[in-house]
Amino acid sequence: MGLLWFVEGMLTVLAGIGMLALSRRYPMDWKAWVGMSIGCLLVLFCIAWTTASFAEGEPQSGAMGLLFFGVGGLIVFALTWRLKIQPAIQREAPRK
Repeated sequence: MGLLWFVEGMLTVLAGIGMLALSRRYPMDWKAWVGMSIGCLLVLFCIAWTTASFAEGEPQSGAMGLLFFGVGGLIVFALTWRLKIQPAIQREAPRK
């Protein structure tokens, strides 16, 4: 179980670095930051929940956690990108 938390910590740091790189490339206001952070936390929680549940011999709990938290995190990511980041990219794109 110790390796799980080590890998989870590494994924958290990589997610933070990825969000910083994303914010340098695309314009993100505070609402986009909140949406991306919530989506990232849900996906990381999904990984931790699912791995711990399968390790403890509870596959149904792991599958439900994967479904509930993983899909929820992906939906939050998609909505944040679609409603907050993509319109900001289109506003800043040069018009021909």
